[in-house]
Amino acid sequence: MKFAHVLVLEVASAADKHPDSMGGKFRRDTPWLIDAFKAKGMESAAIFITKNDTAQSLIARYPDTAFLGRVNPMDYPELSLDEYVKMLDGLKEAGCLLGPDVEHMKVLGSKMILYQLRGTTLGIDGIRLHEYKELEKNDEAINKIIGQDEAPRVLKMMRGSTGLGVWKLENVSDGKELLVTDAYTQTTEKVVRQEVIPKFLMLCSNEDAISMPFLPLIKDGEYRFLMSQDQVLEIVHKRPIDESAFTATLRSGAIYKTLNLAENADLVNAIRAWSHIVKSELKLDELPYWWSVDCIEEDCCTPEQIASTSASGRRLVLSEINCSCLGLVADTSPEAQDKGRLLAGMIANTVLS
Repeated sequence: MKFAHVLVLEVASAADKHPDSMGGKFRRDTPWLIDAFKAKGMESAAIFITKNDTAQSLIARYPDTAFLGRVNPMDYPELSLDEYVKMLDGLKEAGCLLGPDVEHMKVLGSKMILYQLRGTTLGIDGIRLHEYKELEKNDEAINKIIGQDEAPRVLKMMRGSTGLGVWKLENVSDGKELLVTDAYTQTTEKVVRQEVIPKFLMLCSNEDAISMPFLPLIKDGEYRFLMSQDQVLEIVHKRPIDESAFTATLRSGAIYKTLNLAENADLVNAIRAWSHIVKSELKLDELPYWWSVDCIEEDCCTPEQIASTSASGRRLVLSEINCSCLGLVADTSPEAQDKGRLLAGMIANTVLS
């Protein structure tokens, strides 16, 4: 792409603003991206978009400009999700969108991806798809999610972040109740089996859900691969604050540690090869400019699976993909800003190539 300017698009009312950004009005990583584009010899700034903006009006107002959307996809008072999606599609059609691609948001941003990729090297047996119409009936749906004699399983709504709509379900001795642990609130309660689905559907927007086996090695942490297209730019190990934790997020107090890429070269190469499978399986024209692959360990590993580096005999299992509006850094260490600037430079190289 050959442009003289790059504009970063944000929504003013979004709750993702950071005090260290320009006037505290923008995302934490927006200044880093702007500086990265400037370092590439381009003029760059951030603007707020509203429902009054369209792809055509932006192109007319800002000629010779490429656009990078940094908006968490949802409805806002000044801009609906549908309006934002239409804007991105129009910018892509005009050849001036650096990202994100709406196709990536729809395909990779949903938990459905775990079901679709269950047959790949990071997939796991036992993932089940549950259609909304069947969940709404609430007949035998709960028994299809978790049988009365089954080991703990995890129920996930299709979209959500920081554990929202992710429940661990565990049978209790009487068979009439389930122990439900909410990954978002970090709370556990006993719920009558037939009442689980109605409570869960209160979180969902008329959408299907998936369930999968609970992976107990979450107690040892989760691996996050930060990627730009097929390049692994960073590996972060997220370890829960205690062994009883169900998730490994900053919200739940997880400890983040960055792993050395050179020391984990085999793992980097395996994830890169897997990303090519994703592109082929899902028939994508290209992989996202910025996305993450989250994995939990499992105690078994065959030659065709991707081995973990933490302990012999363990493999990695895909738990989530993020690509809609992933932050450049999640940790709060003093080195975070330097790391963010470095990653911003790598992203600028990718999207402008």
